[in-house]
Amino acid sequence: HPFFLRSESSQRTATLDSRTITSLFVRAPAPPTMSSPSATIKSCLEILRRTDPREAEKHLSGLANLISNDDIADELYQRVDVPLKVGEDGDADGRKFLLCEHNRDGDSHRSPWSNTYFPSLDDGFRPSERLRSLELHANEVFDVYRELYYGKATSVSSVYLWDKDEETGGGEGKKNESLGFAGCFLIQNRVDDGNYWNSVHVVDVGRVQKGKCQYKLTTTLLLSITPPPPPPSGNKERQSTNISGSLIRHNVRECKVSTTSSPNDDDGSSHIINIGKFIEDVESEMRSEMDSLYIQKTKTVVEEIRKESPGEKTQGQEHTKVLNEAVLAMAMSRKCTT
Repeated sequence: HPFFLRSESSQRTATLDSRTITSLFVRAPAPPTMSSPSATIKSCLEILRRTDPREAEKHLSGLANLISNDDIADELYQRVDVPLKVGEDGDADGRKFLLCEHNRDGDSHRSPWSNTYFPSLDDGFRPSERLRSLELHANEVFDVYRELYYGKATSVSSVYLWDKDEETGGGEGKKNESLGFAGCFLIQNRVDDGNYWNSVHVVDVGRVQKGKCQYKLTTTLLLSITPPPPPPSGNKERQSTNISGSLIRHNVRECKVSTTSSPNDDDGSSHIINIGKFIEDVESEMRSEMDSLYIQKTKTVVEEIRKESPGEKTQGQEHTKVLNEAVLAMAMSRKCTT
């Protein structure tokens, strides 16, 4: 997924990313035909990849309106992550929770704290009793994780769990602790409208077999950074710069699940520990990759294409100077040795 660097003024908007630069010189392939749902979804995703991530929700809504098939439109909404929004739970002393596709039913969203839909919805989807207990525990643990990594003032977290379709039918001869489930772990850290961080972790938990369980994790990071603009100088217009984008990674991990606890515990503690470590490792790795690779690469590209002021040394000249000094120092060292 691309990262966009935007320089904005009242007269123009410039968009820069590696794919945009490539498309200026390489002819793009012909778009796929719209003869199948997969082709429709693929075309929509390709369009969204080339638009401003900050306006993803508006573009997603526009594309969904162009799709006549409601099932395909629903699938598109599930495939695309947009910046998270925050709601308040009036039944839990106004505690904040995050809104997403995984806790939405119609126009209402379910709070993980009170299990209530806002606006009110009597027949909305809710997790089973065993998962509801695990969901509450996971929210408490993940809330501590959020405060430690992102601070308490500007961040919000939510966890939503649900039973998988294949687990809801039958199963009379199976132990509860062997059943799998799925869940979504969300974090939003928003300083203001131009600076925010969203983490969306969707995990698929398999059945416990021989004391082990497989976890499939899909992580999406949404980032937007808008540094304060420099003061205007002379007749130049005051411009603002924004770098924003998204990154998606899929990971699979098999972990041991404790079987020494009570059968009524449903392996809740083991699952929460395993999922928590998995999310922490993946999120840290992606955060480092985003900073050292994507942001630094964008910075390097901008520095290479920007014009230097007359009389100032370019980055290449500085690099050459450092190399020459290093070679000269090595030569002098060898001369003194001989």
